[in-house]
Amino acid sequence: MRSDERRAQKQATFMYTLEVIFRTIVNLFKQAWLLPQTITMALQQRRRQLARNEVETERLDRIRNPSKYVGRD
Repeated sequence: MRSDERRAQKQATFMYTLEVIFRTIVNLFKQAWLLPQTITMALQQRRRQLARNEVETERLDRIRNPSKYVGRD
């Protein structure tokens, strides 16, 4: 009976290991598939941040140097 228990334990451990390997491979493929989308989203976010920084820089410059902007809108 003991050898049957050991065999069952080894099989359970082996199946768990296979499951972990399979899930890892699936997640790797998911990440590889989503990589172009992730890069695109990061670039879009960077562009938006640059635009916000530019607007904020001009706003602060208008506050600090209002004479430069007299008569301009």
